[in-house]
Formats: sequence, C-alpha cells, structure tokens
Amino acid sequence: MMNILCPTDFSEHSLYALHYAIEKANRLDARIHLLTAYSVPRSTGALRSIDKVIQDSVLEELKNLAKNISPKITTGFEPSIHIMEGNSGRVICQFADEHNMDLIIMGTQGKGNLSNILLGSVAKKVVEQCRIPVIAIPSQINKDSNPSKVLLALDEKEIIHKESIAFLKEYAKKDAVVVDIYHLNQIPGVSDLNVGVLETLKEITGQVFEEFGTEPVRSIAAFTTKHKTGMLIMVRRPHSFWSRLFSDSNTVEELASTKTPLMVLPD
Repeated sequence: MMNILCPTDFSEHSLYALHYAIEKANRLDARIHLLTAYSVPRSTGALRSIDKVIQDSVLEELKNLAKNISPKITTGFEPSIHIMEGNSGRVICQFADEHNMDLIIMGTQGKGNLSNILLGSVAKKVVEQCRIPVIAIPSQINKDSNPSKVLLALDEKEIIHKESIAFLKEYAKKDAVVVDIYHLNQIPGVSDLNVGVLETLKEITGQVFEEFGTEPVRSIAAFTTKHKTGMLIMVRRPHSFWSRLFSDSNTVEELASTKTPLMVLPD
C-alpha cells in the first residue's frame, strides 16, 4: 500500500490540492494522511496557555475535514489525521521520514495564518529538502491538460537515487500511464541525453523529445502547454543545468505560475 502525505492549512487552495490527492489515491490504491502544522509564539509564559486551545481547535477542524472527504475515497482506507507543532517545511519533511510516507501532494500557496503551511516558500523548502517524491499542485490546473500525458524532463546525468526510479515505475504502472521523455540539449545537433536512464525506464517510457535551448524553465513551460501535459516530472538537481529552476526566485515563480502539476523526484 502506498502512503500519501497531504499537508493542509484548510485554505481553498490546499483543499483543491487535497481533492487532486484523493483522485490519485483512488487510482494508486493509496492511503491519505492529513497533516497540519501550527506554531505558538513562545516569547512570554502567558502565551503558553493558548497552546492547548489552538491544538484542540485545529484537531477539530482536521477531524471535520477527514469526515467530509471520506465518502470520496474508494480505496477502503480511512484518512488518518496528524497535528505537529513547528516550522511547516521542517514538520512536513520530519513527518514524512518518521512515518515512511511514499509521496507528498501539496499546494503551492496558502492563507499564511498560524497553520501557515502552504506558502510558496514552504512548498519550495519541501521540494528541495524532503527525501521522497513531492507533487506540487498549482492553484489552477490547465483545463486543456490531459491527465494521462506525463512528461519526465531529464538532463544529461544518471538518476542516482534508485528509490526514485523504483517509485516512478510503480507510480506509472499503478496510474496506468506511459512517461514521455523531454531533454534539452545544450549544443545544437548534439544529443547528450543519458542512454542509461532511457534503458532503465524503457518499460514505462513512451515518446522521447529532444530540443536545443539554453532556457530550461521557458522551454519546459512551452512544451507542456503545447502538448497539454497533465503532469511534469523532474529530478531534483540543484547543481546542474537545471539549477536555475531551483534557484530562490525561479522555484517559487515556477510553482506559483505553472498550471501543470509538478512531481519532483529526489536524487
């Protein structure tokens, strides 16, 4: 059974991402785990008394949310609920590690109150630091996109993280999709696509597309729009040709502006 972690702050966008997660859980035969983080200022002792009040309030809201989504879940697995105090990005990664989550599905922005969990900066931190795949859900998915069209954007390197390869294969088989490959060559007419990766993923691979360009973010965005891609997959490579996607400004911009769900695989 696959376990999907769904952070929520009860905002409209986080609920939008949660409904996407429910659809995925039903297709993947996975269990949903709802997580809310909260924090209380500790500058004075007087504030500590409100800790329990906030925790109880958040717990009640989380229980109601789980109750409301249960009828939409067809797997037979009731959603579990969890509350943790602390920094949102750290809490999400910590929970994922400690409870053996397989996948995180979360939105890219939120309402920023005490539960403050889905701001762009938090999504960025989770994408960069968590050791399991993350699907970042934009505030509005392109209505013309085809959920069965999945695109893996590759650079010239191998995928070292074998767990990422195993997850991608399992995900593709359970979701009944083939994965097209997109590669941006740095030299016109010269392919530097890693053939080893293609061989490793051949059982789930569809078409392979290669283009020349020097702006990966723009090239990928243009390609996904043109081909009505339902999900974009990238391997986290903070020190490679794709590094500009994971720079402080472009990551948040990409997560905030894209209309394509983005799965990021650790490597």
